[in-house]
Amino acid sequence: MKKIILTAVLFISMGTMAFAQQDKSTKVRKTPEERAQHLTDALDKKLALNADQKSKVYAITFDGLKKWQENRTEGQKPDRAAMKAELEKRDAQISAVLNDQQKKTYQEWKAEKMKSMKKHGKRGAKNEKV
Repeated sequence: MKKIILTAVLFISMGTMAFAQQDKSTKVRKTPEERAQHLTDALDKKLALNADQKSKVYAITFDGLKKWQENRTEGQKPDRAAMKAELEKRDAQISAVLNDQQKKTYQEWKAEKMKSMKKHGKRGAKNEKV
C-alpha cells in the first residue's frame, strides 16, 4: 500500500514539474509593428493626437523599434548606452510632433512610467536575492 501511494505521489509531482516548465516557454514577443501600434494607441489616449500626429508618432516608434530589434543579438545583454541614445532620439522626435500642451502631458507621462519602472525594478531585485 505504501508503494502505491509513494508511486502516485511521484507521478503527480513529475506531472506538476512538467506543467511548470511548459508555462515559461509560451511567452510570445510582440513584433515591432504591434509594439509601435500599442505605444501609439497609448499616446493617442493620453495626448488626444490628431490623425497627422498619430501617423508620425507611429512611424517614429516603428522605425526606432525596428532598428533596436535589428541591432539586438540573441543571448547577449543589450547595449544600454545605445538603447538610451536611441530612446532619447525617439523622445526628441516625438516631442517635435506635439504641441505645447501635449509636450507637457507627454513629459508627465514619461515621468510616471519611469517611476513605475524604478518601483518594479526594486521589487524584482528583492525577489532575486531570496
